[in-house]
Amino acid sequence: MLLARGPVPSHPFDPTWGRSSYTSWTQGSHSAAPAAVEEGRETDALVAELDSAPASAGTEPQPWPEDGPLAAFPRGAQAGDCLHRILEHLDYRQPVAAQAELCARELQRAGIAEHHGAAVLLGLEQLRQTPLGGALGSFRLAQLERGDRLNEMNFDLPLTLVRARALARPFADHPQGWFGASYAEGLAQLDVASQGFLTGSIDLVFRHGERWWVADWKSNWLGERDAQGQPLHCGPRHYSPPAMAALMAANHYPLQAHLYLVALHRYLRWRLPGYRPERHLGGYVYVFLRGVPGPRPAAAVVGDVPGLFLEQPPLARLLQLDRALGGTP
Repeated sequence: MLLARGPVPSHPFDPTWGRSSYTSWTQGSHSAAPAAVEEGRETDALVAELDSAPASAGTEPQPWPEDGPLAAFPRGAQAGDCLHRILEHLDYRQPVAAQAELCARELQRAGIAEHHGAAVLLGLEQLRQTPLGGALGSFRLAQLERGDRLNEMNFDLPLTLVRARALARPFADHPQGWFGASYAEGLAQLDVASQGFLTGSIDLVFRHGERWWVADWKSNWLGERDAQGQPLHCGPRHYSPPAMAALMAANHYPLQAHLYLVALHRYLRWRLPGYRPERHLGGYVYVFLRGVPGPRPAAAVVGDVPGLFLEQPPLARLLQLDRALGGTP
């Protein structure tokens, strides 16, 4: 019996079909490890970092310090992943000092010097006690019950053919909030043509009242440099809403946040009886770990809190984006 070559395919492979993620869609605007692209993880590798002058409040004294506990903590993907792993396993209801073994183990695993341990304990305790502000008011992670949260929620969503302009259109059509038409213009320039599955992992999904929110940990550095370009200061004073918004836009974090909310919307529609997005879908909180200020008196929590970028995007925008990704009406 002779072996013969089978028929030669007459059509090329479709390069648009596969697993896509926020990272793979935006890798032209920042660099990330190949594993992060494949697994849908966003790392802090070479993401855009910006110099930030302290926010001005006219003649009022600034209540926020110019250096936070994590100001001198190493930067880059390895350090960012280390903090992510600690936060994945941290019990927010317990003081961080009581979980020092977890922090020390992850620092050693990441090859980060032991002397950074005290800064990590203090920085994450400040995070635990910081009021989230905005629509979440004085609510703190220290009040978050285990039954009201999901850590590292992975998702794979079916994806019809989507291009960058389809991702940008919901921002242009519903420009309310921080990221509208001007952000849509930049988003439309991305090189995106994908179908198959959208994959990702949400750092934290949590419930406050009836609403469910997504939170994402970021270790990006914002601060001041000296005349030689060396880091000088980095702390809550530098993480004002305009500075964080510029950093968000530069890294296309708004797209990431909206994709996460679409994933959460589909999950709640599947798992939560009587789900109504206008009642149960909250928003996103991007937590810049180097900028959180720590506890504040409840009466002093009015509006935004440094280091915490919180927004409830227009529901119509999220639903339009869901449809653009192939969701049901």
